[in-house]
Amino acid sequence: MNKVFNRSLLPILLGILIGGASFYPFTYTNPISMSLIGGIKRNQWVTHFDLSMKNQNPWLRNYIAFIGLLGSIRPEVIYLESMSDDDGVKLSGKNDYVLRGIPPKSRYWSFVIYDYENSRIDPFEETVANSFRSTIKDNGEYEIILTANPEKYFGKQIINHGSNNFTIIMRIYGPDLKYYEDKNSIPVGRIKKVSPHG
Repeated sequence: MNKVFNRSLLPILLGILIGGASFYPFTYTNPISMSLIGGIKRNQWVTHFDLSMKNQNPWLRNYIAFIGLLGSIRPEVIYLESMSDDDGVKLSGKNDYVLRGIPPKSRYWSFVIYDYENSRIDPFEETVANSFRSTIKDNGEYEIILTANPEKYFGKQIINHGSNNFTIIMRIYGPDLKYYEDKNSIPVGRIKKVSPHG
């Protein structure tokens, strides 16, 4: 019986275990998946190009298919994703943050947050900021507060993380074509912890 198990069932069980362990990191946003899917890294942000091209990284293809991002070929859209602040600490639902940066040259841009399982956070309409609603300050930067307590920041542009740990995605639609020639020229935001909220 042991010989039958070792020759037939054990390899199958090991294959299932190894396959599951290999796939699991790509079911949610985490450092392992972010390192394997590759891309261009700018500070804490990771961006990917040619999301639906045939030479796409297979790990990235799997990740995009699982989390539901629509692949688009250039020059339609660029996604940037971050799961940590400027100090390299994971974005936590226990804290408030301020997101600042120069708007990209594009037709439209937006920020949206998701929890670590890539599920949307309710109320969803409060988890998005975009180029139509965001005020550009005199220094040319946007300023967006990431918080679970919008009432603390009256008159400010807010993204409500609802006390959930989260990742943030910047979506740039119709980007300047120069970004494809010089990928490091894409302007990325700075994420600073303001304070623990509560």
